[in-house]
Amino acid sequence: MSKPHAENIRLFIALPLPIQIKDQLKRWVQQNKGSLPFRKWTHPDDYHITLQFLGELPADKLEDLNIALADIHYPTFELHLAEVGTFGPPVAPRVLWAAVDGDLSQLTALHGEVVKKTSPLGFVPEERSYKPHITLARTFAGEGSLDVTAFSSFRSSERWLVDHFVLMRTHLNTSPMYEVIGKYPLQLR
Repeated sequence: MSKPHAENIRLFIALPLPIQIKDQLKRWVQQNKGSLPFRKWTHPDDYHITLQFLGELPADKLEDLNIALADIHYPTFELHLAEVGTFGPPVAPRVLWAAVDGDLSQLTALHGEVVKKTSPLGFVPEERSYKPHITLARTFAGEGSLDVTAFSSFRSSERWLVDHFVLMRTHLNTSPMYEVIGKYPLQLR
């Protein structure tokens, strides 16, 4: 008798956002959504900063991943929201995002540490350079170029302490679509 195949789960590693930061982003989106024609808006509960996209993983390999992530010993650091912008040409931007600022060298180094720990498990890092951001919407649906005048209304000065990262599971075709299935603390300085 053949052994049943393990269920595959779609995963990524991320920094979750504090509720007050999610609320700031949600308010800005609600105020400006009408002038920013995108097809798919991110649910506020799904706002995060991706550290590494992992893709599909057999569920029976999850324990090895948890062990590797729990072995990351990294100090806490601070971030804050910076600006909004888009990826892609102005006539057809693919993504509307919010950028972060603060201890970006620490954030980039944590990203590198995550990649280093997951590589022996077969996860391949992206070839493009790491650009930390929070996805607000995808797929421009307007005519002509995107009117970016709403971008200037984006303001935030509140800093937050990044004291943990998470392993997230994607549930396609649901909203919100991300579920935290692992939490890994950073070390207080």
